[in-house]
Amino acid sequence: MPHDVTPATDRSDAGPPPYQRLLVNPEAPRGYVVLGALAILVGWMITSVVVLGIQQGIRKDPEGTVSWLGLLATNLSLIALIPLSMLVARALNRQAPGLLSSVIGRLRWRPLAWFAVAAVVTELVMLGVIQLGSVELIGGDGGSGIAPDAAGVIAVTLLTSTFQAAGEEYFFRGYLLQAVGALVRSSVIAVLVTTVLFTMAHGVWPWESPALFLDRFAFGLVAGFLVVRTGGLEASIAAHAANNVVTFVFAALTNSVGASLGAKDAPWSLVTVDVVKFALFGAVALWLARRMKLATVCNLPLTPAPHPGTRLV
Repeated sequence: MPHDVTPATDRSDAGPPPYQRLLVNPEAPRGYVVLGALAILVGWMITSVVVLGIQQGIRKDPEGTVSWLGLLATNLSLIALIPLSMLVARALNRQAPGLLSSVIGRLRWRPLAWFAVAAVVTELVMLGVIQLGSVELIGGDGGSGIAPDAAGVIAVTLLTSTFQAAGEEYFFRGYLLQAVGALVRSSVIAVLVTTVLFTMAHGVWPWESPALFLDRFAFGLVAGFLVVRTGGLEASIAAHAANNVVTFVFAALTNSVGASLGAKDAPWSLVTVDVVKFALFGAVALWLARRMKLATVCNLPLTPAPHPGTRLV
């Protein structure tokens, strides 16, 4: 399936730019990427205060627990990162629409579907390994029975967790990866920096254990590597979404939603399984990307069309 559409107009790099360099264009100073990242964070914090404030006003969850309403509020606040990232990239950095999604200016739905299948299968296989191998879970062996609001938690998970995962990917592996890539040419440095920021955003020592830090770092590293090697967010969104959906459906069935969402520690045995899972999915995703011949460099204009009404693709 061909993906390349029109010739590039960017002149800042020799040849078509890879994904992590797509915020580099002559229309906006590169230093604006720092302002952009801060603007997205401020917008997200304001959105979170509003959404979580409404949720707390309706019903406050007891300490250590998360109801379906609490999970919904958390997911909605993170989903806001998608429009915030796109708006800032377009308005402040003058980036052409869609280039946060992939090098072809939009999400590639067929690859996303294949990556999703691979991610879900990998998650289920590793869940089977955890159950058959009696691997210790976060918070022990889970809660006692099914959560009282399991149906609500599962419904919220199935309806919103994919978009919540996409929100984090659009910010961390989308805007931030391209922001760091605008300041340094090395894709390795860009992936490492954003991986550290992603991991720290989920907690740092001593509030988070080294095992849990490694678990999240390993995911961020694989996700960032896949974005660069596949030219878009599809694989990282699929992996993140599958992980969250399987995790929270399982948590609803074991009454451990609060423990999963507020985890501060993780058994090393579980982290080991997770790291293997991330690496396995990464290998399968790269194989799929090669089979589908996904574009990894951009052959589109990097800034919006100069005349109103002119479409990019």
